[in-house]
Amino acid sequence: MASPSTEPSTGPSAEPTPRPDTLMRNHDFLKLWAGQSLSLVGSQVTVLAMPIVAFLLLNASVAEMGILGALARLPMVLFLVVGVWVDRMRRRPVLIVSDSVRALMLATVPLFFLLDVLTLEWLYVVVFVMGVFGVLFEIAYRSYLPTLIAPEHLGQGNSHLQLSDSISKAAGPSLAGLLIAARSAPLVIIIDVATYVASALALLTIRKREEPPAPDHGASMLTAIRHGLAWVMSQPLIRPLAIASAVYSFFDIGILQTLYIPYLVDGVDIPAAWVGGVLAVGGVGAVIGAWLSIRAMKRFGPGPTMLWSTVVGNGALILVPLAGGPFWLAITMLVISQLLVGLCTQVFVVNNITVLQTATPRELTGRVIATIWAMGLVPAPLGALAAGLLGEALGMRPVVLVAALIGALVPIAVLALSPIPKMRTIPEAPLTT
Repeated sequence: MASPSTEPSTGPSAEPTPRPDTLMRNHDFLKLWAGQSLSLVGSQVTVLAMPIVAFLLLNASVAEMGILGALARLPMVLFLVVGVWVDRMRRRPVLIVSDSVRALMLATVPLFFLLDVLTLEWLYVVVFVMGVFGVLFEIAYRSYLPTLIAPEHLGQGNSHLQLSDSISKAAGPSLAGLLIAARSAPLVIIIDVATYVASALALLTIRKREEPPAPDHGASMLTAIRHGLAWVMSQPLIRPLAIASAVYSFFDIGILQTLYIPYLVDGVDIPAAWVGGVLAVGGVGAVIGAWLSIRAMKRFGPGPTMLWSTVVGNGALILVPLAGGPFWLAITMLVISQLLVGLCTQVFVVNNITVLQTATPRELTGRVIATIWAMGLVPAPLGALAAGLLGEALGMRPVVLVAALIGALVPIAVLALSPIPKMRTIPEAPLTT
């Protein structure tokens, strides 16, 4: 597997080539990994608890659920601006501030619940602010990793981090379901607050000095954004990933995910107590996928791996609107869908982010990753709004069916018709831009 080109080090300060087991002895990476792992588990509790707070406790309508989903995703429009900011700042302080602000905002939900002043309008504020700092964290986090570990360990590092994400998806919803059954949903959100604090403290203990960002010679924000976007759209192996992600974002992240829990409860008649279990199966698949990701990359190459994980994972999404009939059949279809989507998503993400990190010039890492994330996530707020409006006008089942079909098939076609299936090795980044 090829790694990015780098300037050779000389002199007594040159570091030896890391051995294969060095990553697990990199204490700074382990701190980042541990803090992020705790935070991910807590976040999965909130993923289930927050919609329940809105839908069941605050009596949000389907349209209001759409607004909540849209506001949570609206900050994604800041990805391009944030990417430039991240390229101009040290990443670790950004990560610490992002964790701290999210902990503070989230803590207001159980506090206001106990004071009996929690409103749907305040939930709108909370999800929006958390979304803003979530965007900031995501870009800084992905850009920080290449400065913390050696290039040849990026694939392994991404695999470990995605494994934590997968385990959180397996354990978090089940934990949330048990806690919500025993206590009120707003109160269990305090677990996520504690994990954000733990992540911030872990980041504070990282010792490796982060080099200051390269000067951009006073380039305007618009110029810097245009530079990153132009680089992405000029790369034949990167451009189709961005386009496919944009389609998937609108239909699957925006529409399907916004309606998923209300659809299961009201459209398929799945008891609320079973929803956490269904979601947890996706986490099990994600654990398997994170474990398989590097093995698939080495065996088949990143291009074929990304294509076929998209084919299988997107195909499994179509089972969601088809779920019905006897209870056991509906549950089986939803479980199979969650298992395959969870598995294939992690395989795709590890390969995708590793390609981006290794193929991108270091001084463009923040804005390039931001551009990809923006094209892959900015359509989601529009999709969430469409979900609420169309769901009330047409009913949830036909909207979910159309979203699943278009969101599944178009990205498959885009990747299949691109040079990606022929990409057998990780591309190298140029030395300069």
